[in-house]
Amino acid sequence: MSLPFPSLAFFRALQQRTKEDAAVFEKLGVCDTTFGIRVGDELYRIAFEIYECTEVDECDGPGSLDFVLSAPTALWNEMFAAIVANGGADAAHTINSLTHLGDVMKVEYEDPEGHDRLYRFMATIQAFLDEARHLDVEFD
Repeated sequence: MSLPFPSLAFFRALQQRTKEDAAVFEKLGVCDTTFGIRVGDELYRIAFEIYECTEVDECDGPGSLDFVLSAPTALWNEMFAAIVANGGADAAHTINSLTHLGDVMKVEYEDPEGHDRLYRFMATIQAFLDEARHLDVEFD
């Protein structure tokens, strides 16, 4: 069954994949952050505790989030298409590359500690997004 992107079902499928690939996330170490992914006008809240993605929901605003990764739908589509095609993000489509090179993806935060959490837990966040390689994704 294909999952539409963007959708809550898509991000919940990524959450389920973290449970199925628990050993991968345990090797990356403890991750304690609640962050957002803004796709166009839609905002998804993703929470990690210890080694597991514990919550995925839609949310109205960034108030309780450590940081938000924000990009137009077309960029997210391109990133996830690359992940699906390559079995993971290629060098041009990692969160690190997209937030640093040309600022095509914005990192929104109110507290410098929240911003720090992006870099502290970057490997886990990238692994979470790379789980899309296991999904049948239907792009908007």
